[in-house]
Amino acid sequence: MTASFGEQLRLAREARGISLRHISDQTRISIRYLEAIEADDYKRLPGGIFNRSFIKAYAKQIGFDEKEALDGYLRTAREQGESDEVATTPYRSHVYTDGGSRSPLVTLLLTILILAILSLGVYAALHWYQRREAERANNNNQSSANNTHGTQPANPTTNQNSSTQTSTFKNITITARDKNIYVSWQVDDAKRMSPGFLGPGKPLVGPLNPQERLLIRYDKKDASSLEITIDGHPVKNVPDDRTQIEITKDNYADLVR
Repeated sequence: MTASFGEQLRLAREARGISLRHISDQTRISIRYLEAIEADDYKRLPGGIFNRSFIKAYAKQIGFDEKEALDGYLRTAREQGESDEVATTPYRSHVYTDGGSRSPLVTLLLTILILAILSLGVYAALHWYQRREAERANNNNQSSANNTHGTQPANPTTNQNSSTQTSTFKNITITARDKNIYVSWQVDDAKRMSPGFLGPGKPLVGPLNPQERLLIRYDKKDASSLEITIDGHPVKNVPDDRTQIEITKDNYADLVR
């Protein structure tokens, strides 16, 4: 008997020795959603564009062709009578009272608009937070310098090197050269990784402004398509023998030589 789409994904995952927990940690997708995908139980998923994103992220983690996975999902959803355009739980309007039902296309457009507004809000908050932390660090450095002035002899060479490190280790961008790439990153001592997709020639987020370190994780096979710049200077070689690169204030100069 031919394996279902979900079984094909599960068999591909098990053949590579990858656990659902590993995929969940890398993609931030709940394990119960991953189990629903392998069981072809799409009613347990949030629906709409989220389903497609989950399928593509899952397929990427196990080395399964993303287009083939998306086609398999759509085919199975149609066979089950499900639609991937809207959430599986019907949405009832609390605004319109004329008794008419809202078009799925209108619902999809509203969903995209709301997600775009939320994304802009998150980006603005992140940018504000990074600026505040940078200003706080600069104020602390200035305060420390003022407290030690007059009690220790000035060292022009040390001050110059410190100023150079502070001024150059701040603007980092991550870009995909020629294909879509899934990456995750962690700034300084953040509690968790931030995930996202890169499009060809379009920076995921940036510039990032770490104070001490920036950890970037990626798939080995995407290393050659990943472009990282530090203050406009490209990192010469993104390692393809491991799945992450760490940029710190101590090693960034060597990475761009």
